[in-house]
Amino acid sequence: MEGLISKLHQKGIVKAFQLIGLDFRLLFPEAQNESLARVYGDYEWIVRDVPGYQTVINAVPPDDLLHSRPWEEWYKHGNVVHHHVLYLEKPKAYDEIFDAPDHDDIHPERTLGRRWWVVDDPDHSPFLAR
Repeated sequence: MEGLISKLHQKGIVKAFQLIGLDFRLLFPEAQNESLARVYGDYEWIVRDVPGYQTVINAVPPDDLLHSRPWEEWYKHGNVVHHHVLYLEKPKAYDEIFDAPDHDDIHPERTLGRRWWVVDDPDHSPFLAR
């Protein structure tokens, strides 16, 4: 996990969670270090400043797992923190469909040009860590 934590510090992810009002240590508890590193260690972690949304955190699985693991994003809009869990394969329940454009400066490049099923998750913890 130290490698994952170090990676997330270097990419500004830890600070970004703080900026949107989430406690990184609560989201990534030490007791789950090994399982979190196994699941999220190969994810691409991206922080972007997006007009109207401020800080947006994205966690995107590697290409070979894009169809079997979700893409996750955290952001604050107004005074509300959002956690979206997005799937390429239609889940049993979802809140909306997001047809990602072919190009934009907001979303991670590998997520573009695809249809995503979006779950607006009230639990802000990383989905695969539960």
